[in-house]
Parts: sequence; structure tokens; C-alpha cells
Amino acid sequence: MTDQTAEHYHRVAASYDDLWTYDPDYVRQFSRAMIDELRLIPSDAIADVGCGTGLYTRQLCEDLRPTRPILCVDPTPAMLDRLPAAPGLRPLLAGAEDLASGHVGLPDAGPLDAVIMKESIHHVADRGGVLAGLASMLSRHGRILVVMLPTSIQHPLFQAAHDRFEALQPDPDEVVDLLDAAGLRASVSYRTFHTAIERERYVHMLESRYMSVLHEFSESELAAGIDQFRRAYRDPVLRFDDHFAFVKGWVRPG
Repeated sequence: MTDQTAEHYHRVAASYDDLWTYDPDYVRQFSRAMIDELRLIPSDAIADVGCGTGLYTRQLCEDLRPTRPILCVDPTPAMLDRLPAAPGLRPLLAGAEDLASGHVGLPDAGPLDAVIMKESIHHVADRGGVLAGLASMLSRHGRILVVMLPTSIQHPLFQAAHDRFEALQPDPDEVVDLLDAAGLRASVSYRTFHTAIERERYVHMLESRYMSVLHEFSESELAAGIDQFRRAYRDPVLRFDDHFAFVKGWVRPG
């Protein structure tokens, strides 16, 4: 994670959950999708790497009711401070690189059955090294789920933000190849979540730089982009499809 990205998450930590909970059912649907994709069961040892405030981890814990705490890994103290104290959640202040390299060890001695990286892989510089390191921490029936946006999205952003996102976002097929190189049986599938949000609330989200790519723009550039957005999107409620790649890696049998 770059210093710029770390500063972004430190700044948005206090309002992060408010920005993303415009539709509580969205979070529930996403949690159930991840449980389904990884075939999670309550006895699994699970790590959510890049969990942020634990918004989705909390729902995952509520839906799955794990018999051991989910390890909530994040490198930003301000984000991890928002994680509620709960028996089913165990915070670990660390980056994906720290965990995968062994610089920060697992609190428990045993291997992990499941690793989730939801919308955090694009912040990792050495993706191959991190995924290989995480793969080495898996049990014999372990699996990894990397949830990521595709390289082109339908979010109602201004054009410069779309262009910058497409320039920065890794391709899901590349992540499939990296998981395969790490020795896992890898594949990708896609899921769509229908989204509806009030236009003025979305303007506030843009102003708050709710996506990390918006941190790429100066105050004046962001203001100009929001003006462009207001001219392009006039309906009081915005409706769009949120497409996600679910990239999976499974320990090979034998």
C-alpha cells in the first residue's frame, strides 16, 4: 500500500461505513455470495485480508456464525479501530505483504482454511508474491477468494475517473494466472449486484472520495468532475449494475 493510499483510508475511516451502507441488503447479499463461492462452513479458519472497518466481515460473521474468530487483517489503524469488539472477530494490524511474507505471524498456529481479499488486491504491489505467500498458509482443503472489480465499471463516475480507474485496475485474468502460479487450482466467475442510490447521497460519496481512485484528483479536478457528473446524471435515484469478478484459488488435491 502506498503512502497516498494509506492517507486516503486514514482520512475516510470515520465515515467509511456511512458511505457504504446506503443499502443494507447489498452488504447481506455480498456476504452470502462470498460464503457460497468459498463454500464456507462454521468450523473454517478464515482470514479477511484488507478488511477495512470490517463492514463485510461483520455480516459474514453474523451469517456464518463461525466457531472460531475471523481474523480481520488491515494495515490502517484508523480503519481497524472501527471494527467492533466481538467474540467472532479478531483484529490484526498488518498489511497483506506483512502477513504473506511472515513478518507478521498468524495469532494461531494452525493453517487457514479460507482467505478473503475483497477489493484490496489493487493496492498490492507484489501481487504474485503476496498470493503465493497466502497460498502457503492454507490447509490441505484451503481456498482463496479475491473479489475485485473488472477493468471497466458502470459506476456513475465522471469520465476522468473512469479513465484513471481503467489505467490502474488489474485484470482478473492476471490474478487467475497468479493463483495458478502459486500452485492453486484457479478460476474466475462474475456476479452482478443491482444498485440504487439517491443522487445527492452519491454526490456526497464523490465529495468524500468513496473510491480510492478519486484520491488521484486534486480538489479542483474533483469539483470539475462532480460538475460533469451533475450534468450527465439528473435522475433523483441512480440505478446501475455493480459487476464483480470472484477469483478463486483452491489447494490442489493430493
